[in-house]
Amino acid sequence: MKKQTLGHQPNHVTKEERVENLWKKLIRQETDLSDETIAWMTRRILQLTDYMAYGCALIAYRKQNGEFYMARGTLVYYEAHFHRKYDIEHIRNHVVYWDIEQQGWRTFQIENFLEWKPVVN
Repeated sequence: MKKQTLGHQPNHVTKEERVENLWKKLIRQETDLSDETIAWMTRRILQLTDYMAYGCALIAYRKQNGEFYMARGTLVYYEAHFHRKYDIEHIRNHVVYWDIEQQGWRTFQIENFLEWKPVVN
């Protein structure tokens, strides 16, 4: 992946590194989680969004009201529905996904993410 230079970050920072740094900052502001846990969360969310572009994932997170929620989600339909490519740099506080059971677009807050795993039929 080609690295880009930004004035406020070290030279040669990839898009994924920029996004990871932003998400770490946002999660740190909203939670009292350890830096290690926050780093793990950001890596897992990046892996999730990469995977959902081509497949279906089981996603576990807490809703805004604190309820546990588990969804089967994908991003396969994103480009056809929104007429643009999915870009992780547009993710600020929420991750969008197509909820297969609910048949609609849903989001979860990045600080409420718990875990994900691939769904293999």
